[in-house]
Amino acid sequence: MKSVIYLVAFGFIITFFTACEKETTNSDYPESIATIPSEDIHAILNEAISQTSIGKQKITPVQTVDFVDLSRYTGRWYELANFPSFFSQNCSCTTADYAAIPEGIRVFNNCTLTTTGAFNAINGTAVVVDQQTNAKLNVFFGPVPGNYWIIDLVGFHKNEPYDFAVVSGPDRDSLFLLSRTPEITTFKQKVALFKIFVNL
Repeated sequence: MKSVIYLVAFGFIITFFTACEKETTNSDYPESIATIPSEDIHAILNEAISQTSIGKQKITPVQTVDFVDLSRYTGRWYELANFPSFFSQNCSCTTADYAAIPEGIRVFNNCTLTTTGAFNAINGTAVVVDQQTNAKLNVFFGPVPGNYWIIDLVGFHKNEPYDFAVVSGPDRDSLFLLSRTPEITTFKQKVALFKIFVNL
């Protein structure tokens, strides 16, 4: 089981996501995982795996994070990966812009259609349904709401915007991996993705 985790996780992390716009990130960390000795990568994976019970887990209800500070959640997100769905067909370079409103979050999703190169945008509203955690929302792009459960969050700096988010729902029929940057370049980001992958 671990060998499969190593193979998939390593491939996942070193894959360069297609950049839709260039962004520079200042960091004291190495810019390429290729500069990290392989034994260090194995140590990172072993540590992440040791904190879980991979291979022993039963299917349990989807769990959200304990709390979401919506002021840190708003702003622009870049979609790095998703479970394919009808509303994301033919979309690339997808972004989500969130702004705070009294009932939750105003949503503006935008992507480039791979078929025509045209922009495709939609507005919506995400209403908080769990006031204690802010982690469960209903998102409306029409009359029928969809589940928007925040199941993982990474914030490198307290009181600053979150850096990564994972969104799903109670039926596990959707999954979105969001990042504040369109490219994953720093060692710190790649370690965070290792941990997200193991959690998933």
